[in-house]
Amino acid sequence: MLLPWQAAFLTEPQLSDGTHITSGCGAVVISDYWAVTAAHCIEPFMSNTLIAGTNVIKNQSGTADDIADKFKFTIIDKIVHYGYYLNPALDHDIALLKVDRSMLDVAKPIKIATPQEQEAANNQFANTWNPSGFSEANLIASGWGYTQPKFDQPNELMVVKLGGIPMDDCDADYPLGENSHFVCADSNAPNIKKDVCRGDSGGPLVWQVPEKASDSDFGLRVIGVTSNGPYCHLKEDGVAEAQKNGLYTELAYYYNWIEAQTGLNLATQDTPTFSVDPFTKVSDPETKTGPSVGGSGGGGSLPLSGLLSLAALALLRRKTC
Repeated sequence: MLLPWQAAFLTEPQLSDGTHITSGCGAVVISDYWAVTAAHCIEPFMSNTLIAGTNVIKNQSGTADDIADKFKFTIIDKIVHYGYYLNPALDHDIALLKVDRSMLDVAKPIKIATPQEQEAANNQFANTWNPSGFSEANLIASGWGYTQPKFDQPNELMVVKLGGIPMDDCDADYPLGENSHFVCADSNAPNIKKDVCRGDSGGPLVWQVPEKASDSDFGLRVIGVTSNGPYCHLKEDGVAEAQKNGLYTELAYYYNWIEAQTGLNLATQDTPTFSVDPFTKVSDPETKTGPSVGGSGGGGSLPLSGLLSLAALALLRRKTC
């Protein structure tokens, strides 16, 4: 698998007859029994079923629960950061999920960036982000969120390369304050709209530690979970107020909290062995190319079965799953 740490949890049935189940939010496998997600994903309409270890979820038919049992895990504990309920803004959008059995038979955890690694990422963003031109595509986001052109959910996991943005250049319209701890990211190509969308919330934002790219895990670190951003269709339509970057909860800030809640020692966890470095497989187009998979002329987001061709543009999500 290209992204063996990717997970998602399913909605409750969305129709009165008890049918139409889809992936509601993303999540990230961080150990055998634990995953991290966004706090705003913990809603009554979300079920206690976590899916991990697969690239395909049957969203289009509304039968996402029709999947082999080995990929299904029961969530037995949900821990939302206490600060999320105290602050009416966007802050502390993080939660932890514990499942009933080990996920390691089908999935692999990804390491969370340490505060020192996050500082290195911030320095890289400051040196590579160009607000008026092309920037380095140094981040990868993924999920089963809404995609262009119909803004519906795909069956296949989508992945997109983005550029990390220094906090000084993060969109000033967000109500960020001293309790705000986010990673900001957006399309690294000025003429292509690339981002994540509704349904991608809680999913991973991955960075690569340059000095550890030769390690068994290619130096891959999850530095954020998808939290907030403008509405996809408005951004795609060019609405001025919607031309914002995405916000991802910065996990390094919550490093100690995650350890305290889970009992994990993140620093001493075994380094996983991944078979593929996604930064070498996901394309980074500099111009719009068409036609793309799904009939859109947009670019940047790829289905995992077609890494050499462009797919439907994955845009944004609001602070709902």
